Amino acid sequence: MTNPVTSVPPQLASKFDFSQVKWQSDLLQVLSVSRHKTCFEFPLTQPPINFSVLWEDGQTSQRWGITTSTKGDAYIYCRDGGEYEKVSLHVSGTQHISVTADTALKAGQENRIALEWQEPYDLAEAIATFRLFFPPWTAKIDRTNVSFTKDELLIVGNKEKMVVVSFVILDSSKTMSVKQPHFLFGRVPLNASRDLHILAHKEPHQDLLDSVRNIFPCATHLLSELAVEDGDYLMTVKGFRGPNSAYLVPVSANYTPSKIK
Repeated sequence: MTNPVTSVPPQLASKFDFSQVKWQSDLLQVLSVSRHKTCFEFPLTQPPINFSVLWEDGQTSQRWGITTSTKGDAYIYCRDGGEYEKVSLHVSGTQHISVTADTALKAGQENRIALEWQEPYDLAEAIATFRLFFPPWTAKIDRTNVSFTKDELLIVGNKEKMVVVSFVILDSSKTMSVKQPHFLFGRVPLNASRDLHILAHKEPHQDLLDSVRNIFPCATHLLSELAVEDGDYLMTVKGFRGPNSAYLVPVSANYTPSKIK
């Protein structure tokens, strides 16, 4: 079973009471931080919804946000900087990951869409249209340098398994059944008939590390073409785990340009 949500007082913005945290691979625990000293009621129904993954070393993943439009579209975005991809789940059924216009210009690309697919639909099964993967070797930030300025959810990670945040669109009249331990932290109405379900669980890495390693040569070539300076960069690996079920994993990479003698 999933542990109950534990509230973290706002004054603990830069430190944690680690005695409350259980770093177990098969247990899902969520810490909540309220800037308004109010209790969260789950699943959350009003965007924006803000979350990140907390690791045992006190660091977190990048902070992510979820919001919706009046038309019934949903948007998932990284809140730590403006150079990252934005995921758009459109009510039309067209889903895509796009980059900012400036990022596309720097990369010499006219098309801002980095990955596109159609929303999966199955009468017998709830299929995630998109997933965010947070393995223990994902990109991290030092929480001690970041203060909480908004209500935030902290999903407790583990060094053996990765945290997966899934986004499933269902008819409002339907309920979702998930076999593995999970936490449904959002059920946001998109329009009069459809809801976006947002849930977190843990699962093995499978072949994810190999997928990340395979993309490094391409990423190195692109950075070289852009003539970027050496340093630490956030690389996002994208792909599909099933037909029209996309994923994205943010990874930290240290780049050093090769020296031509």
